[in-house]
Amino acid sequence: MSESKTVYCLIRKRIPGKIVHGNHYVYENGDWKPDNEHIIADCIYGYDASEEPDSPYGFGNTDIMDELEYITEEEANEVIRRIRERGNV
Repeated sequence: MSESKTVYCLIRKRIPGKIVHGNHYVYENGDWKPDNEHIIADCIYGYDASEEPDSPYGFGNTDIMDELEYITEEEANEVIRRIRERGNV
């Protein structure tokens, strides 16, 4: 049996995220939810939604890539603890 690897991240310095088996999740409303808005993928690829569809600058925007920071599970748990304390569950 292969071991599952979970990668944790922090989006825009405030939203915890995680990647499990290639599936993306964000922490919202007190639980891990599928990232249906593609926030993590957009950051990974530097997708800039403000660019025109045929623009060569729609992907690879380093400012957007910088909105995603990889963190440890412990750091993710600490961010979640602070969110719960503020009542932003």
